Amino acid sequence: MSVKTLFLIGLMLTSCHANPKQAKELGTVKWSRDLSVALEASQKSKKPVFLLFQEVPG
Repeated sequence: MSVKTLFLIGLMLTSCHANPKQAKELGTVKWSRDLSVALEASQKSKKPVFLLFQEVPG
């Protein structure tokens, strides 16, 4: 394998160790990590829900 390939694999593996409970939300979008809360807010605001599925190893 090339050095570039090994570097990219290492970068991907180290980025998988982020703890979502300690993640700091950036920007002005208010994200929710609770689907039921997001669906309720969606109904009230008449806006769609964007789901992001993320696998966190552990």
